[in-house]
Amino acid sequence: MTVTGDEMRAQDMLKDLRETQTKLEEARAEIAALKVLLALRTRQHDQAWQAARRAARECEVAPAPTDAAGSAGAAHAEAIARAEARTDAVRVVLGAVLASLRIWGLDRRRFQRLVIQAGRDAPVAGPGAERHAIFLAEARRILGRTE
Repeated sequence: MTVTGDEMRAQDMLKDLRETQTKLEEARAEIAALKVLLALRTRQHDQAWQAARRAARECEVAPAPTDAAGSAGAAHAEAIARAEARTDAVRVVLGAVLASLRIWGLDRRRFQRLVIQAGRDAPVAGPGAERHAIFLAEARRILGRTE
């Protein structure tokens, strides 16, 4: 049996199509896995944020601190502000992941651009300065870098 050039091209194109479909299915599975991970992490951080808000409300309801407890109250308020900054940083990173998801998977360059921009917008002093460390740690975790 003789196979013509057109038949060979058709067979090659069919093979390429099957390979492309396989890659597409793998990418869709990866996106689904990333969405599940994102939902889980968002839920965990939402719970932590809600706990911090409850603690903040309890501090507001508590009577005004006296001289000895005054520094403890300020330290507690600062700890709450730092926890809220960390939670906000994780939300920003998760938002960057969502904005960077494409049909073929995670657009790493876009994700990095969004995280870098968030780092530029974050304060460099005060409780909000902890965001930089969170941006770096979470971005490395998502990109699979352990350096």
